[in-house]
Amino acid sequence: MMNDRIKRLLALSGFVLLLAVEILIGKCAHGFLRAYVGDVLVIPLLYCFVRIFYVRPAVWLPAAVGGVGILAELLQYFELCGLLGIPQGSLLGILLGSSADFADILCYAAGVALIYAAEWILGKTHWRKHRESGRYAGTIRDPE
Repeated sequence: MMNDRIKRLLALSGFVLLLAVEILIGKCAHGFLRAYVGDVLVIPLLYCFVRIFYVRPAVWLPAAVGGVGILAELLQYFELCGLLGIPQGSLLGILLGSSADFADILCYAAGVALIYAAEWILGKTHWRKHRESGRYAGTIRDPE
């Protein structure tokens, strides 16, 4: 079984990789990539960030991270930056965003689905590897 230190390093690696992709999208991309792919990938980015600090299994975590994205979208809808006097070009203004869009919520849902798919694929690989080795055969943890 993978120890917590390796899990944290993998999460940090995923975070750094996704952050680099998000920065490239923000700097260089236009159209579909910038409008949608960046919004889909921001949820796995946040998930990897949380996983650096929280490594225990948590089925609820991807949905919680998606909820943070939806909350940010609701704050944009209610124009929180304008209410608080936060300039749009400031770091906080960029992070909170300035315009709400229902398509962003769909992108966040796709990001959550992407996380669940990755967890399922990685989980299946983990179980398959150990089942073939006989490590879990006949135990209560055997999924089949």
